[in-house]
Amino acid sequence: MMRLILILVFSSTLFSQVQTQSWLDYIIEENKEEISETSSENIDNEFYYTIQIAVKKTFDEAMEVVNALNASNIDAFIQKNDANSEYKYRVRYGNFSKRDDAAKLAENIKLELGYNCWIDKTEL
Repeated sequence: MMRLILILVFSSTLFSQVQTQSWLDYIIEENKEEISETSSENIDNEFYYTIQIAVKKTFDEAMEVVNALNASNIDAFIQKNDANSEYKYRVRYGNFSKRDDAAKLAENIKLELGYNCWIDKTEL
């Protein structure tokens, strides 16, 4: 019985996560093409912006895009889209506090990798 209690206690601490808004703290500096962190005081707490890079019919097709982006140091992710029965998988990148920052990076992705991106605004 004691072993079970110890396993539950340790497993809950291993898999717990601290929730912060630091994932929203990224902007692109005006004269640089890199992302820098800002303080969370500058965050618009109502919305965040994500770059949608591609939409694919199958998970395997979406993973091909993710792998290509990862090879270019873009940590993209797949989001399932249940609203569309034909194109089920969205390939996306980032969570930006400012739309302009997301748009600048989307333009760089288009120029360097050839993907026509668009910016998605999501309410918190």
